[in-house]
Amino acid sequence: MEEDKYWEPPKLKVYNSLGRKVDEFVPLDSQGTVKWYACGPTVYDDAHLGHARNYVSTDIIRRIMTHYFRYKVKFVMNITDIDDKIIRRGREQFVLSEYKRGRFDGSASLEGRTKDGDVASIAIADYLRTYLADVELKEEKLYLKADNGSERLIALHSYFARHWPKLSDQGRSIAMDNAVEQAYASFLGEYLSKDGASEKDKEAKTKDVTAKNQMHMQIVLGASRAVSASKERLTALPADADRLDDVLAPYIDRLYLRRRLGEIFDSNDHTIFTNLTREYERRYFEDMRNLNVMDPDVITRVTEYGPQIVDFVKRIEDKGFSYTIDGSVYFDVQAFEAAGNTYARLEPWNRANTDLIEDGEGHTSKPATKKKSPADFALWKLSKPGEPSWPSPWGPGRPGWHIECSAMASDKLGSQMDIHSGGIDLAFPHHDNELAQSEAYWIDKEHGHQHTWVNYFLHMGHLSIRGAKMSKSLKNFTTIKQALGRGDWTSRGLRIVFLLGAWKDGIEITESVVLAGAAWEEKVNNFFFKAREISESRAKYITCSEGDYLLERLKKAKKETHQHLLNSFDTPSVMQCISRLISEYNSADPSLVTRGGTFWIADWLTTMVNIFGLNGDTAPEDDKIGWSGIDVPESAKPIIRRLSEKRDYLRQKAIAKNISKEDLQPVKYLPQSLSESDQEVVARFKTILETFNKDLKKLETSQSLISDVLQLSDRLRNTYLWDEDVYLEDLPDRPARIRPVTRDLRLARQEKEIRETEKLRAKEAREREAAARAEKGKVGPEEMFRTEEYGAWDEKGVPTKDREGVELAKSRRNKLKKVWEGQRKLHEAWKAANGAT
Repeated sequence: MEEDKYWEPPKLKVYNSLGRKVDEFVPLDSQGTVKWYACGPTVYDDAHLGHARNYVSTDIIRRIMTHYFRYKVKFVMNITDIDDKIIRRGREQFVLSEYKRGRFDGSASLEGRTKDGDVASIAIADYLRTYLADVELKEEKLYLKADNGSERLIALHSYFARHWPKLSDQGRSIAMDNAVEQAYASFLGEYLSKDGASEKDKEAKTKDVTAKNQMHMQIVLGASRAVSASKERLTALPADADRLDDVLAPYIDRLYLRRRLGEIFDSNDHTIFTNLTREYERRYFEDMRNLNVMDPDVITRVTEYGPQIVDFVKRIEDKGFSYTIDGSVYFDVQAFEAAGNTYARLEPWNRANTDLIEDGEGHTSKPATKKKSPADFALWKLSKPGEPSWPSPWGPGRPGWHIECSAMASDKLGSQMDIHSGGIDLAFPHHDNELAQSEAYWIDKEHGHQHTWVNYFLHMGHLSIRGAKMSKSLKNFTTIKQALGRGDWTSRGLRIVFLLGAWKDGIEITESVVLAGAAWEEKVNNFFFKAREISESRAKYITCSEGDYLLERLKKAKKETHQHLLNSFDTPSVMQCISRLISEYNSADPSLVTRGGTFWIADWLTTMVNIFGLNGDTAPEDDKIGWSGIDVPESAKPIIRRLSEKRDYLRQKAIAKNISKEDLQPVKYLPQSLSESDQEVVARFKTILETFNKDLKKLETSQSLISDVLQLSDRLRNTYLWDEDVYLEDLPDRPARIRPVTRDLRLARQEKEIRETEKLRAKEAREREAAARAEKGKVGPEEMFRTEEYGAWDEKGVPTKDREGVELAKSRRNKLKKVWEGQRKLHEAWKAANGAT
C-alpha cells in the first residue's frame, strides 16, 4: 500500500454468510485493496433505527478494516431510487396532492361522494377491506359482509357499529384490543399449521403478524379521529391526523388507476418518483452523517443505470438463462442449475418460501402464472400505466429489484468483489438472486465451472422492538431524526450499543441493553477526565519505567484486542477488554498509578474510540487525548477555573472554621479577545461570575458565615454552573475536578432528588400519624366506649353488655380490654405532653 510499504496482511477471519462459517479473509488484491459493495437504502421514507443498525455496524467494520488493519477499502453503495414501493409511494403522493388541490374532474371520479368526510369514510372502509376484513359502509357505519365468517372479527364489527365516526377512547382500548387479537387469527393459524415451519420461524411470524395487525388498526383509528375532528370543525386536529393520508392515498390512487392514470402519467418522465427519492436520499445522508457514518467512496443510483441494466439482462438472455412472458423477462433457475450452478447459496432452505419470493417480486407485481418455476424471478418488468419505463428490446419496462445491484456492482467493481454486505433480511431472495444472475452474466461456459462473483457476504443482524423486526412497512419504527432529536439516543450511545453486540446477531433494545451502553460510556468518560488532568495532548509523551504495572496491563489489553478483532471483528470482546482495563486502573493501589502509565492507557483508548467512530470524524492519530464531551467550553475555561479556585479556597477555610470576612474578595476576570460565537458563551459565564460576586458581597453582613459560605459553594456547583452543563467534582485533599455534566450525573441527581422527596413524604406521614395519635390521646380510656353500641360498662368503662342487654363474650371483652389499655397509654402520653394532670 502507498501509505505503508511495510504493510503485511493480517491473519483476519470473518464470518461468511456464503457457507455460514468463519473463513480466512484473503482479498483479491495481495497489496490490500478491498472491493466492497453495500446494499444501500430504498429511499421512499425516513431512515429508522433498524437502518441505523445495518449502516452503523457496517461503518464500524469498514473503519476497523481501514484504520486498524490498514486495508485500502473501495466502498461502493447503491441508492435504490426506483422500485415497487417507490412507484406506489411517489404516485400516491402525487394523486393525493392533486386531490387536495381539487383537481378531480367532478364528483363522478369519487363515486359520487364529494365531501371530504364522505371520501375519507369510503377510503377507510376500503382500507379495512384490503387489510383486515370484508366490510361495507352504510350511512357511515361499518358492517361485516354476511359471507365473511364474522366470528373472527365480531369485536371489530361491534366497535365500529357503535363508535363510527366519533371514536371513544375508553371503548377503543378494550374493543380494539380484541379486534387486533382476532383480525389475523385465521391467517396466523393457517401459517402455523404449515409443515416444515420451525418453532423459531413460527414465533417470529407471530410477532410480525401481530405488529402488522396493530399497525393497520392504528392507521384506521387515526384516520377515523381525523374525520371526526373535521366533521366537528375542530381547530386542533388529533396528533395522528396524518394517518388519514395513509388511508386516502392508496384509495385515490386506485381511482386514478381505474380511470385516467395513463392519460396523466408520462412513463418516460420520472420526476414524480425522483422528486420523492431525491428528498429522502438527502435526508438519509443527513441522518448518516449525524450518526457519524462515513460517506461511500462511490454512490450509484438505479435511475441512472437504465441502459446498462438492459444490456446486463440481454447478456443473461443471450446465454440462455432467461425467458420472456408478455414483455417481462424472468431468470430461469432450472436452466442455471442445469448448467452446473447452484441457486440459493446463502439460504437454500428458503428457496420454496412463497412469502419471501412474492415479497421480492414487489407489491405492484402480480405473480406470473406462466413462470416455468415458482423460484424464477423478474429481471425486467413490463411497465404498466402509472409506472416509469425505459426502452428495451422487450418493450417499455423497468428493472427488477435484484438486477439493479448486479449491474451497478459489476460496473464499478468488475467480475469479482471481496465483500458484499447488507441487512440479514436481504439474504434471500435479494442476495441469492443477485448471486445467480451475476454468476450467469459472468460465467464462462467453456470452462464448465461456477463463477465466483462475491467472496465474502457480511449480513448485519436485525434490530427488534418488542420482539418484532423494526421496519418501514410495519410502521413500528422510530426514525433516526426522532431518536436523535428527542434525545432518546446520541450518535455515540447508539454506536456503543451496536459495538456491545455482535454485528451478525440480532439486537433487541431493552432497558438492560440501554443501561449497559450508558455504563460503558460513563466509565470511559470518567477515565478520560482523570487522564486529561495529566495531559491533554498525545504529542507530549510521558515516559514509563520498565515493568510499570499499568503498562503491563495495557500490553495485555492491546494483545487481546488484536486477537478479538482478527476473530471476525469481535467488538463485544474488545469492549469488555477496554472496560476491564479501566477497572484495573481504578482498583490499582495508588502507588502503582503512574503518570506515564495513565498517559499511555489514555493514548491507546483514544486511538480505539477514534477507530470505532465514537469521536465524530476525528482521525485515529489525532493529538488530543479523549473524546468530545469530556471538556467544558474552551473560551469559558478562564472564568470557570477562577470560580472553582475561589470556591475551593472558601470551602476549605469554612470547613477548617477559620474563615473571615476578609476572605470574601470578589473573583476578577480579565477580558480576552474572542470570536462572536465565543463571546456568547463567555457572556453566560460572566453572568455567573457577577452573580457569585454579589452573593459574596451579601455575606459580609452574615451572622453565620461558615454555613452561609458552604451553602454558596453548593449553590455555585449545583445551580449556577450545573445549569450551564459544568460540574465541579469535589476530591479529597485536591482541587475540584472541572468536568461537563454527563447523563449519569443527571440520573444520579434525579435519583437523589427522588430519594429526598420520598424521605420528606415519609417524614410528613410520620408527623401526620403522630398528630392523629395525639388527637386520639385527648380522650380518656373510661370515656372511649360509652357509645350507643353498648348497654353496660364496668367501673373502668370497659363494655360488659351490648345495646340489647346481652352479656358480651369473654373473648370479646378481653379484646376490648387491650384496646382500653392502649388508649390509657395514649392518654397518659397526651397529658404529659400538654402538662395536664
